[in-house]
Amino acid sequence: MADLLKELHLSKFIAFDLETTGLDPSKDTVIEFSAILFENGKATKTLSFLCNSRVSISSEITDLTGITPEMLKGKPLFEERLPEVIDFFDEIPLVAHNIKFDLGFLKHYCRRHKDFKKAFSRNQIYDTLMLSQAFYFYLHNHRLGTVSEYCGLSSENAHRAETDAYNTGRIFLQLISEVVKYDLETLQTINAVLKDTDDPNKWLYHNAAQRLVLSKSLGEKPVPKVDWNPPLNLYGFSVGSSREKWGPVNYSTIKQYFGEKGILSGILDHFESRKQQLQMAEYVWESLDEGKSAVIEAGTGVGKTLAYLIPAILWQKSQTPDHSRVVIASNTKTLQEQIFFKEIPFICDKVKLPFKAVLLKGRSNYICLTRWNRLLADIGNRVHISNRSAVIPIIIWLKHTKTGDISENNGFRSSQYYSIWNEICSEPGYCTTSVCQKYDGCYLGKVRFYTNSADIIVVNHSLLLSDAAANNTVIPEYEGLIIDEAHNLESNSYNYFSAKINIAILSTYLKTLFNTKPVEHGLLVDVQQLMSQFKKLAKVESDIIRLKDQISDLRIAAETFFKAVFQHSASRLTKNRGYSLKRRFKIFSAEFPDLKTEPQTFLYELSNTIEIVKSLVGKIDEQVKELPTGFDELRIRLVNVIEGLEEYLKTFRTILSGNDESLIFWYEVHPNIYESGVEFAFTPLDISETLYEKVLKDRHSTILTSATMRIGDSFEYILNRAGLARMDMENVHSVAVGSPFNYPRQMRFITYHRPPEKGDSESIGDLLINIAGNFNKGILVLFTSYSALSAVRRRIKNEFQKAGITLLAQGVGGSRTSLLDCFRKEKASVLLGTSSFWEGVDVVGDALEILIITKMPFPVPSEPIIEANVEKIRKSGGNPFNEYYIPESVLKFRQGIGRLIRSNTDRGVVINLDQRIDTKSYGRFFKASVPVKPISIRTLESLKREMELFFNE
Repeated sequence: MADLLKELHLSKFIAFDLETTGLDPSKDTVIEFSAILFENGKATKTLSFLCNSRVSISSEITDLTGITPEMLKGKPLFEERLPEVIDFFDEIPLVAHNIKFDLGFLKHYCRRHKDFKKAFSRNQIYDTLMLSQAFYFYLHNHRLGTVSEYCGLSSENAHRAETDAYNTGRIFLQLISEVVKYDLETLQTINAVLKDTDDPNKWLYHNAAQRLVLSKSLGEKPVPKVDWNPPLNLYGFSVGSSREKWGPVNYSTIKQYFGEKGILSGILDHFESRKQQLQMAEYVWESLDEGKSAVIEAGTGVGKTLAYLIPAILWQKSQTPDHSRVVIASNTKTLQEQIFFKEIPFICDKVKLPFKAVLLKGRSNYICLTRWNRLLADIGNRVHISNRSAVIPIIIWLKHTKTGDISENNGFRSSQYYSIWNEICSEPGYCTTSVCQKYDGCYLGKVRFYTNSADIIVVNHSLLLSDAAANNTVIPEYEGLIIDEAHNLESNSYNYFSAKINIAILSTYLKTLFNTKPVEHGLLVDVQQLMSQFKKLAKVESDIIRLKDQISDLRIAAETFFKAVFQHSASRLTKNRGYSLKRRFKIFSAEFPDLKTEPQTFLYELSNTIEIVKSLVGKIDEQVKELPTGFDELRIRLVNVIEGLEEYLKTFRTILSGNDESLIFWYEVHPNIYESGVEFAFTPLDISETLYEKVLKDRHSTILTSATMRIGDSFEYILNRAGLARMDMENVHSVAVGSPFNYPRQMRFITYHRPPEKGDSESIGDLLINIAGNFNKGILVLFTSYSALSAVRRRIKNEFQKAGITLLAQGVGGSRTSLLDCFRKEKASVLLGTSSFWEGVDVVGDALEILIITKMPFPVPSEPIIEANVEKIRKSGGNPFNEYYIPESVLKFRQGIGRLIRSNTDRGVVINLDQRIDTKSYGRFFKASVPVKPISIRTLESLKREMELFFNE
């Protein structure tokens, strides 16, 4: 290692870390500093100290770091020790995790002292955050604690400067070892991308490349092995044809797999035959075999994925090849990956059912190699200098991926760098045409090719619905459809059958045509460059000049329109106390009476732009026989822009005309971001009709399944909302197979009637302090609003800190995934969550033993879709509360309760704090949804006693 470091000019480097009172160097201060000198790869010298602060330390910082105000009393201010830091750093290379943050604080201090203004200007800098995002792109996040654990380093005392500095140094050494594994071509590509940037790791890449040149190791290297097994989106295609017809399959065949002495029992060590699983499998088989549809509620623990996959495969194998493809659609990525990477290989390899399966995603999930290489060739023009570092994780990921699915690459966030991803993701006219012939159809082309011969296609709700909205242009024809997590189908349908406009969508099209930043580039510039080789196309020059001016006019008109909407909404935003405004409207002119010219000007400029682009394409087409190489690709991209702008225009005209009772119109305004924070949208009101016409109609068999589909004992609500009620009901099964769990033994459901004299946040907070202090158990608390969650968190955080109880809260300290990871690891921690935590949370064992529901999860009346549905029911003479609010709330309530018992060994208590379950007549619907007999308790002592009795059983 010492020789390698010498070659890279890193025999000495200093890893350092700061702990601060906040994120803003102009307002916040350093409260702890640590720097560790590494020589020849070993830590040899340390400078560490605490600092007093002119800024008070928030409880959040104390929670994060463990540093209290008392620990800083009597300590010098950081600026008093700054000379010592500068002397320690000397001109040695510096390393930090997100170094621009740490160095930003140091430079801010230095700017206050005339003698130190040039400090650190001669130190080379390196960033382990950016390196880990590139070379450990497969980690689910790249926080220092996560990377430390991955590298085998202790995360104890994380967020203390010395521990973090040491771990940063050790991580840097491991990352250096990763960098030098790559060949010269890869390193030169990275260096070309980073040319003229201030990327902290430029010198590392440069020196690594120089090392190869000097050592004359210029030949191709094998792709470095990484600690990541690239997932495949194909399964079963290497075992030969799986399309041969099988013999008869019937009920007895299903029992051969799921029975007590069946095939599964001989494969799985601890397999227990579950009557619920067998019953579900039989219903799935019958529905597919007889061409019927089914709604199957399967409780937690049934094993429903195997219960529908095995019958689906058996049915498919017993059919003729032309009528047997089955599509499986799930809502969440977690379930989708479980189905494809766990269950399907198990069935194929262990159960010995040969079949072909494909995991298919929407076009925009895949990278296009043609577009990617065009971006690299013109990186200086196409990617702003401040964003080029974001490209490095893609370069490394492409060395390993087998699917081209960007969701594999957690080092590059396509949502954060949308402008880059939009330049390189698959788009119509590329990956499935001759344009990408050089790359064998790229990634999308390959998966689509195999999809056409697949037996099972696994998709998510998003692709199922967006493809249906686009008249089924992606998923090949299929006969069987199984929709898991079907309780989300209606809400997802409103989203994917909607249309929307905002300035960001428009800007994407306009930037594709012509952009002046960082320099002039885009399709118009590409056309001009090709024109210089082809004099006959000089006649289109006038259109290009007109179009550049027109794009500028359109941008101004769009900004003026959206800014006017924002200003119109300013008073409502003020009343909304800083939260986004989401408001339904019926007629645009009635909602915005003061917007007279802005909409029409925007409409005119948009229409005019489309006509000029069409004229440009038409003039190119006149010369089609003589077009030079490259114009075919340009034409495809120009047509794509035309189609996108025409769809935008169509949506805008619908919004302006309005007054269509079959549609729900709304707009959303985000505070503080002006015109870029305004969005208009509409979606069908009767989504069940759309679902029936676009998804269910003419399907051989459709099966909807979920753990929560009934209201009481009735499936009527889900049948109506999901469109199945429009079918011949004689051909629709509805069945609840129950759960194999012993709920009376495993769970208690207690409604606690809190003292009436206290407010909500106070009484909930006091209860949490008491319960968490008396029961050493993991607690999940579900709220219906973030404001309520925040109020309770403020109430309890100091008491929890004194008691040493880990408090986790949505919106503080990380993503949903990271909060759940911490909740699982931290014994007896308390997690506060809102809407997204009511479902999809799978915490097994003693990490979660107490679930607290603060309120019944009724829909928000002001949500446009909810408001429109309520109005529709009321107009038809119905009761919106009973027919809409209650069913929606009960389904979510059941999802919430379902977070507690996830296995047959789990035990726990649900504490319901909403007394309306006992005091209101509609409470009976909620009680009926609980899998055990509810208990009501009115004193805290009785509550604790009941819990103690249960946990001591």
